[in-house]
Amino acid sequence: MKKLIVVGLALLTIACEEQKPPMLYQVQEQAFAIKIPARGELFAAQATVISSPVSRGGVQNIAWLAPEYSTVKKGDVIARFDGEAMEVESERNQNEAAIIAQDILEKSGSLNKDLYAINKDITVVGQEKAFADQFSIDDVRIRSKLEIIDSLQNTAYLGVKQDYLHWKSDSFNESSMGDMSLLEMKQKQKQSKLAQLSESLEQLEIKAPHDGLLAYKANWRGEKPRAGQSVWPGQKIAELPDINEMKAKLFVIESEAIGLVKDKEVNLHLFAHVDKPFTGRISSVAPFPKSIKRGDPQKYFEVEVSLNEQNTTLFVPGRKLQAQIIVDKAQLKLVVPLQSVFTKDNRTFVFVYDSGKFTQAEVELGKANLSHVEVVSGISAGQHISLIDQEHS
Repeated sequence: MKKLIVVGLALLTIACEEQKPPMLYQVQEQAFAIKIPARGELFAAQATVISSPVSRGGVQNIAWLAPEYSTVKKGDVIARFDGEAMEVESERNQNEAAIIAQDILEKSGSLNKDLYAINKDITVVGQEKAFADQFSIDDVRIRSKLEIIDSLQNTAYLGVKQDYLHWKSDSFNESSMGDMSLLEMKQKQKQSKLAQLSESLEQLEIKAPHDGLLAYKANWRGEKPRAGQSVWPGQKIAELPDINEMKAKLFVIESEAIGLVKDKEVNLHLFAHVDKPFTGRISSVAPFPKSIKRGDPQKYFEVEVSLNEQNTTLFVPGRKLQAQIIVDKAQLKLVVPLQSVFTKDNRTFVFVYDSGKFTQAEVELGKANLSHVEVVSGISAGQHISLIDQEHS
């Protein structure tokens, strides 16, 4: 008889449980925290930029690069560039400078020759005029009037010729100075060009300005420098970061970026060392979201994190990491799944199950994370609510 009663009660219990509709959630208080997932990488708070040589030789080819993430000392060679193009240009300029020097020499000799001829004519005419002045006789008792007139005309002619030759000398000096100045200016330009090329050739080896960890920088296509690649003068190719002070750069998807403010705690771990977590605090948040991949319409907020500890062995610039930003710490709150909350006609409500029926209960919500939301009022712990919309089920 007792066995029959127990079996009957069991069947009654099963029947009751079978009558309870599926997809129900029991409301209860639980530890509730708001954490935002993020991904990013480590970077140095301070770093020295390493750029390709700034020269007028144009695009340069990388001949050799030191291994990335290698520890370098001050004075160590980081990169070498192929100077063939500059060497060819330097040789061409040297040849042009030699031609100009020869032109200057020839022009100087020609000008000196012409000037010597003019000065010689001036001397001869001067002597003739002096002689004519000294021995000019205007006494009609000694010379005829025609001889006297001819002598005066000859003296006047010599005076005019002398003035002309002096003018020619002055004009020649001015002209020759202009020609020589033009050649000398061209010579100075070539010398300046040669000096620049010589300096650029000396810069074909880039040396570390101080101790550090070498990290190459990707261009807009995401490509890092490599041997054989062409780079523009002054192009940024690497950084020499100070690994004693590392920070984290995180990217938070725009739709999840809620409550991101300075000093919020962050839990982080490197993908390569998930067993060694570390912490930090938000130091800055970008004012506007932006795309982080070319052609990707999704936008992200960039968040910088100051680390609470430093580890020069593990913390290397560029190492990828995952993080959780703690917007609100865990507290006991009445929470429900987001899928159990519905909105209609500016009303927010849940479907409460009681005595085999569902009724709408309007609720006031608080903060939410990616899966649950806080209920401030409208329902209480222990009640059962539906996880699906009962009006359309």
